Parts: sequence; structure tokens; C-alpha cells
Amino acid sequence: MRVGTFNLHHGAPPERWFDRSGLAESARRLGVELLALQEVDRRVPRSRFSDGAAIVAKATGLHPTFASARRLQVTGQYGIALLTPQPPTAVEVVRLPAFGSEQRLAIIASVELGGRRVSVASAHLHNRRWIAARQLPVVLDRLMARPGPHLLLGDLNAGPDVLGPTVAAAGLSAVEGPPTFPTRGATDHIDWIAVGGLTASAVEVPSIWASDHFPLVATLH
Repeated sequence: MRVGTFNLHHGAPPERWFDRSGLAESARRLGVELLALQEVDRRVPRSRFSDGAAIVAKATGLHPTFASARRLQVTGQYGIALLTPQPPTAVEVVRLPAFGSEQRLAIIASVELGGRRVSVASAHLHNRRWIAARQLPVVLDRLMARPGPHLLLGDLNAGPDVLGPTVAAAGLSAVEGPPTFPTRGATDHIDWIAVGGLTASAVEVPSIWASDHFPLVATLH
């Protein structure tokens, strides 16, 4: 089963406008069975009042679960999403400690994948690294309280030096892959997939130019 995480940057590549058809085509190219999304707009002017999670869901045939981190302007919402083959169960939206900064979230749910029930967390941590380092254990505590296997995906805004030891202490293994950010000369490992009770292979960073991040995709067994 192929799973992925993708920070959409509201569906706009750097220095370009939102492109609905480009976002849909990019999502189709991923060929995933489960997808975590970050920086998702819903009814925001900059993304032409579109629903980013719905666009990706329609293109992939997956079911979207959206969680709003904050309101934008009068009509809009901005948040994260988890796209799954079937509607997930036991869905929990976790508001992470913000330390006076922008609110960040995690969605934790039970998902049927490859004939198994998997506990999944989709998260977007703060871009201040010291805040992300304090938010990550909160996500892991909530995830690991559920039955395995376990799967963590998201823009975790933490490098290997923080991410690796923290997920290992929780009983997960971080999937190693190429850097995903920024799209122009990617150098940063901040988008992650981590697994427990599953094996990851065929890790990819598809060259998809629909955001300021590249997606991260892995095949799980």
C-alpha cells in the first residue's frame, strides 16, 4: 500500500497562483491509498474559494477528513486533512500546544489499510523548531495509546536530529527519504512518514510542482 504526505501550500507553487487543475493532476500522479495534507484552504479568496481537500479527494478517489486550525478572512478555513480509502473511525482532532503562536493540529484515526486496522496520525507541527519539538511528543502519546500497527505522517517541521530519536523512543521508525523542502533546491527533511508494526520500502519524493514542498511517498507492507 502506498501512503504519502503533502504540504499543499494552499495549492500554489512559489510565486504562482492557485491552480485547481494542476492540484488535481498532481494528486492523481501520487497513486496513493492514504494521504496526509497540510496547509489546506477551504473557501479562501487566494485559492478561489475552493476546497483543497475535496479537490484532492476527488482526484484520488479517497475520503477526506478535514480539520480547521483557524479561520481566514470572513468565509475561509485553513487546516489539515487525512484522506483514506474508507471513512475512518475513532477520529480525534488534537489541538497542539501553541505557546502563544499559531494553532497547529493533528488528526488521529483508525483506518482500514491492506486488510488491517491501522492507527494513523496526520499532523502539521509549528515551523518554529523549538515549538515543533514540544508538539511532537503530544502527537506520539495520543497515537501510541491506540492499538498498532501505527503510522505517523505530516509536515513535522523537525530535522532528523530531533525527529529520529523522538519517534524511536515512542517505538516508531522514521522512513528515510530525500529532502522535500523547498522545491527549488530541496535541502530540508521536514516532511516525514514513521511506522511501527509496518515495513516501509520504495520511498519517493515525486517531482510535483504544485506547492513549495514536494510530497513524500512510501510503500508499506
